[in-house]
Amino acid sequence: MIANPQLHEHWSVSMSKLRPPTVADIMTTPVVTSGPEDHISQIASVMQRHRIGSVVIMENRRILGILTERDFVRIVEKIGMLLKEDLAKHHMAKPVVTVQSDSPVTDAIKLMKANHIRHLIVLNKDLKMVGVVSSRDLMKVARESKET
Repeated sequence: MIANPQLHEHWSVSMSKLRPPTVADIMTTPVVTSGPEDHISQIASVMQRHRIGSVVIMENRRILGILTERDFVRIVEKIGMLLKEDLAKHHMAKPVVTVQSDSPVTDAIKLMKANHIRHLIVLNKDLKMVGVVSSRDLMKVARESKET
């Protein structure tokens, strides 16, 4: 037991710096979700409003897929524009790739690289969705570690 609270606080901070960062340390929460029958133009507006790069597509608390900025680029390239009639279920990426919240950040990097993706859905030990980690989140961590 450490009797001096200031020493304990210093020790805790020092120990946390020794531990490699986990996905939970860098993930984005809360997760923005949409339904499979939602129009992609609405989803694009939500993404812009929240300044996020992905929306998880869910139905009855089940993860069905994910729509990302990259998907919108493909849609526009293929069709030439976003059509109001286009639904999320027609364009979402599936199956999704997930990572455990207590996994080291290096595992997230490996998963993204192996699957050629930029977003991972983060699950807790109960397999409940708790966040999303993006390549942007990883770059932020890399930049911060260089500054320290």
